[in-house]
Amino acid sequence: MIKGDFLINGKTGMLGLHSFLESYPIISIPKMKKTMEQIEGANFQSILNEDSYDNRSVELHIVVQADNELDRTMRVSALISAFNSPDYVGFTYYGEPNFVYYITNAEEVTQSRVTRTSYWTALVFKLTAKAFKYYEPEVSYEVNGSLTLENKFSYASRPLIKFNSGGSLAINSDTFNYTLPSGGATVDALEEQQDVYTDTGLVDNAFDMAQEFPQLYPGTNTITADATIWPRWRTI
Repeated sequence: MIKGDFLINGKTGMLGLHSFLESYPIISIPKMKKTMEQIEGANFQSILNEDSYDNRSVELHIVVQADNELDRTMRVSALISAFNSPDYVGFTYYGEPNFVYYITNAEEVTQSRVTRTSYWTALVFKLTAKAFKYYEPEVSYEVNGSLTLENKFSYASRPLIKFNSGGSLAINSDTFNYTLPSGGATVDALEEQQDVYTDTGLVDNAFDMAQEFPQLYPGTNTITADATIWPRWRTI
């Protein structure tokens, strides 16, 4: 990626949207969710760690290039449309070309002319993003027996696992068992998903509700299964 370029919802800033980042994005570090509880007679509060994070804020300063008023109107509209989505969309920028942030609208977009006589328009987007940014390009691994993967990041990932047969999985000393139809199924361990499904829909009664979904922890992960796995490496 060249300086100033970005990718939003599959569209490139410079080539597709005639736009560039005026400066590096302002991206906050997400806060870990904790509940502070009073302890009678104590000089401190106890901490209940929820093992999750708040969203992070993202502020983008983007300039739209145009040669006339019609171009300006159409291109500003196209840029805003690329960010408008009822769900999270992927955003990558030139400063971190190997990471994807998942963002969505949070506040209004403000705009101003770069100069009084210019058709170029400066826009400020204030967005919210999921806590984790995800490493790209995503690579899949075939596991037919055992395979060792190294998570070089400091945070556990939540993989996508497509079982070819059976429904047994081991990661280091952790074991997971799923009741799957013939032909296998896909297990999505992402926190907001955590489902088991095939091409035709969800698989009912595929796992014990008390069973945790698999994670790939920082460091060495030895995986035993008959499956294809997408690690989804991520970090703060």
